[in-house]
Amino acid sequence: MLRLLAIFVFLVSFSAPVFPQDITVGDTVRLIERDIHIPAHPAPGNSQVPFRFAGGTSAEVLAIDSDTGWIEILGERVGGVQTSGWITQRYIDTVVTSPAPSNTPVWCPPKGSPEPHPSGRLRIATWNIENLHAEDGGTTYTGNDPSVARVAADYARIRCYVRLFDPDILAVQEVDGEAALKRIVDNDVYDVVVSQRPKPDFMSGRQNTGFAYKKGLDVQPKPDFQDLDIASDGRLRYGTRIDLTHQGITLQLMSVHLKSGCFSGGSGSVCQRLFGQAKELEDWIDAAAEGPHPFIVLGDFNRRFNIAGDVIWQDLDDGEPTNADLLAVTENMPISCRDNKYPDFIDHIVLDKRATRFVDRSSFRHVTYRQADKPAWDKISDHCPVMIEMWLP
Repeated sequence: MLRLLAIFVFLVSFSAPVFPQDITVGDTVRLIERDIHIPAHPAPGNSQVPFRFAGGTSAEVLAIDSDTGWIEILGERVGGVQTSGWITQRYIDTVVTSPAPSNTPVWCPPKGSPEPHPSGRLRIATWNIENLHAEDGGTTYTGNDPSVARVAADYARIRCYVRLFDPDILAVQEVDGEAALKRIVDNDVYDVVVSQRPKPDFMSGRQNTGFAYKKGLDVQPKPDFQDLDIASDGRLRYGTRIDLTHQGITLQLMSVHLKSGCFSGGSGSVCQRLFGQAKELEDWIDAAAEGPHPFIVLGDFNRRFNIAGDVIWQDLDDGEPTNADLLAVTENMPISCRDNKYPDFIDHIVLDKRATRFVDRSSFRHVTYRQADKPAWDKISDHCPVMIEMWLP
């Protein structure tokens, strides 16, 4: 009897569960040791197990579901790859560290609200975040010219800039996946979706489009617009699609990242690729213009639409059909990014004729970075966010 009691005390002392209220988003936790490792699930309450996290490893808490208590973590799956998934609290052994206060800049604004503005205002933004990897020290491009590698303080700094302009919907480009995107937004404020473009072995980088959007919004993720991959093998990025229903109005949104290297003019093989993508995009725009819902296409177009007579912009903005009479909110707006190294916009927010009537042009903002952060500009991004506000009745 005494032996059984001793075993019971031993088990309790080493297996006491850590409940969700003891854990916060951003904590580093240690998973329990287990021969068959830790089942990972695609969503809270979903019993499917597409992969397993390696037992006994550390992971970062990305989100906690208030209804089920399940916890989303970024951790090491069996085989060594970092990825995100949902687990139940029983598989967490202990909290290793809470978020280090030193990682958050002193100027950092407080979190925004996950709910939309009660006035009906929608703040829409786009941001190319330059090869955003999910892991500290990770790069999407390696070799002689690797892409930017960031540490925890860099991710925290980017998150503070997102708080600074507080978008309701943020279109993103050059993110490795959902785990990467979740590192630079507050996961109790935003939900995220990232393109499901395949990543063949020959690809040296993983640049994808996506969205972060406030949890209180009525957003429906839609299938990727795959036709932008005119190579048909995953070489070119898909458009990420969502539908937003707000104040009784449904808006179609697509985040794009078109082929780089043909910023103006039209000669060369790179331009032919961009022109091919532009034709597919025009077809989508024309079809959407004849449909029932207004639309917004936003992102890194890698094209200077605001140069007089730009042929790609003329093709997109041809007013046929009628609702394909477009507005690029960057038109006649000043550049304000990293000491204005580049004189023209290539990141744009493009609206159809119906969506244009909701736009407050005076709210346009090109969000530059603090001069005090200049030594870290390259760890933030080589692009700056473009933002506009819309007022739905």
